[in-house]
Amino acid sequence: MMLFLRQALGFMLANLFDLTLVSLVWLALQVPILTGPGASVALYHFARQAVLQDEARLSDFFRGLKLYLLKGWLIVVPLLIVVAVLGYDIFFFLSGDRPSARVWASVPMAVLLAVLVTQSYLPALYVREQGGVPAAIRKAYLLAMTNLLFTMTLLLITLFYFALLYATRIGLAMIFVGPVAVLQTRAVQFLLAKKEIEF
Repeated sequence: MMLFLRQALGFMLANLFDLTLVSLVWLALQVPILTGPGASVALYHFARQAVLQDEARLSDFFRGLKLYLLKGWLIVVPLLIVVAVLGYDIFFFLSGDRPSARVWASVPMAVLLAVLVTQSYLPALYVREQGGVPAAIRKAYLLAMTNLLFTMTLLLITLFYFALLYATRIGLAMIFVGPVAVLQTRAVQFLLAKKEIEF
């Protein structure tokens, strides 16, 4: 894990300007809601190309936007719906007075945790699978479950990164999504390489 983090951090520092620029473009494309999902997937297309080329280029983001402007909705919207439904279920069960309701809340909590853990790899694999939703979900789940310690560490690092940005008031934390996309994409590449699978 330490070697992976050193390599990822070195890459991010070497390409900090492009990562910040692409994050700003991504943020601007969230304003018109129609382009939001496509821009989010395009961010991972950019990250994948940056990892493969060992160099970040803004043009790769726009190429990804062209590819995923509509296909981005296929992965982002269902994910948001699932998270919203699970969140509502957890709130519903926890707001009940009966102790059994709190026990039932553990079921959607467990599913939500599995979704969050899988999400670390899902966008990068969705791009790798060229928009194949079932294959991306299956591979993301398997990758997360077979590398649970690595995955949980990656999730904690990502959450700590956003918490640190928020606590230090370094602009809007969401401006810095580019490094997160690169970190998660490099994680997919790293784990697949361990299994001798081409990224």
